[in-house]
Order: sequence, then structure tokens, then C-alpha cells
Amino acid sequence: MKLHQQRTCIGCRTSTSRNELIRWVLTEQAPLDAVLLDVGASAFGRGAWTHENEKCVRQAVQRRAFSRAFKSAVNAETVLEQFTAYEDRPAFGRPSGKHDESGSEI
Repeated sequence: MKLHQQRTCIGCRTSTSRNELIRWVLTEQAPLDAVLLDVGASAFGRGAWTHENEKCVRQAVQRRAFSRAFKSAVNAETVLEQFTAYEDRPAFGRPSGKHDESGSEI
């Protein structure tokens, strides 16, 4: 039996399976370092994890948790813009909670 790797959300500080979190990565782009949302959780670089909800991302921004995790100054507006774009994308392969999964049309 394979155990899921545990990560801590930098927003709410709860530990959970990495499958329930999204990864943020620090990239070195000229002229400044940039924080990018790593949807595939496989990009090279230092990573930080948050739950896939706005509350945890905002908590992490307010607590300056991104700056601490990356040991670098982080533009909070860029983080929030990226998360908003992520939320607005089509959710292929993710349950939306809007459909009855029983398969019954009754």
C-alpha cells in the first residue's frame, strides 16, 4: 500500500495529502523572481503548497507566507491574479459539485 505524500498548506497551516493541494513555484525570470502556479506540480524550483480555495491563498498572502516559503520578496497581486485565472479555467477532470454522480436521471 503506497502512502500519499503529506504537505502543509501555507495559508491555513494544515497538513494533508499533496493531491488535495496546489503547488506554487519560484522561478528566476529577468528582471525579478516570479511566483507561478504549477498546475502539474512538476516544475523545477522551490515550491510551496496551498489548498485550492481563495481563502487559503488570501491567508497565505496576508501572512506573507509566500515570502517566507521562498525566502524572497513576492508580489501578492501577481499571486492573486494567477489564482483567479486558475479558478476561471474550465475544470476538466475535476468534479464541480453541480452534477449528481449517481448516474440516475430520476
